[in-house]
Amino acid sequence: MPVGRAERIVAIDVLRGFALLGILVANITLFDVDGFDAVEQSFEDLVIGSAGAPFMVLLLIFVLNKMMAVFSMLFGAGVLLVTERIEARGDSAFGVHYVRNVLLAGIGLAHSALWFGDVLLIYGLSALFLYPLRRLAARTLLVAGTAVWLFAACVGDPVAEYVVRAPAMMLVGMGLYRLGVINAGRDAAWYRMATRRSFAVGLPLCSVAWVFVEDQEDLALLVNNLGVPFMALGYVCLVMWICAEGRLPRVQARLAAAGQMALTNYLMQTVLGMLSIGALNHVRGERVTAFWMMLATFAIWTVQLAWSAPWLRAFRFGPAEWAWRSATYRKVQRFRA
Repeated sequence: MPVGRAERIVAIDVLRGFALLGILVANITLFDVDGFDAVEQSFEDLVIGSAGAPFMVLLLIFVLNKMMAVFSMLFGAGVLLVTERIEARGDSAFGVHYVRNVLLAGIGLAHSALWFGDVLLIYGLSALFLYPLRRLAARTLLVAGTAVWLFAACVGDPVAEYVVRAPAMMLVGMGLYRLGVINAGRDAAWYRMATRRSFAVGLPLCSVAWVFVEDQEDLALLVNNLGVPFMALGYVCLVMWICAEGRLPRVQARLAAAGQMALTNYLMQTVLGMLSIGALNHVRGERVTAFWMMLATFAIWTVQLAWSAPWLRAFRFGPAEWAWRSATYRKVQRFRA
């Protein structure tokens, strides 16, 4: 049987909602791009201007690759969370895990037909290889994930790197779950310390990287990728710290609702992003600037934070989550709350 509301770890939903909003900041610049081959040129052609400069700083230093790393960590942790709960009931998690993730890969395949930047296909396929590793010790998972990440950073091929870095951070997420880091298992003081130390390493690396990107692009990308895991860990610990201290309860509630419906909201971001950027490009007769992309991002954030909580008061799942769960368990799940 599927995980119910009473079994959810709210802090994980908050973190997932936070990462979901961050992912949109990166993706919004690519919704009018035809494919991977055009990504680099699209960034070179993007008109920033003084109004769009803060958005680009946010994107390059604080978001690019970092939020996807957080999302991947959460996915890896989720593999352990779901399988452990199924096994705790005395059932085998094997069938559920593989059916669930083959279906996710199928959703990703359909999504990639709409937009080239899909990650669900990679996630679904990666999960097929994670299941046999679920009983490894935290240290082993962290070392393996770090090694794969460093390999991805040195590959030099953007598409290969895009594919490999997701499972790398999934392994790290599994290790962090084992240590009680990503699943709210530490106290506020520990998270405060870990937040400060992680950002103390990650922020300088990612900031310096983009200072000399014009002159030494390959080196800048490598330095940035070295800082990404530290930034991602910093975000994980920051959100867990806020949750542990009970701060910003209304913001937490909105983010948790968006995170609980992450699949629905992720797919919605693609649809709303492509429609909004496409419409703006058409109206302006040229590609929109970074400033307009920033406004589109804020608008989509507002929609998703506004609708997720009321929806979950009326329904148990988001529409995509309901269909996914029903197909996984081969039984129509109760939809109404």
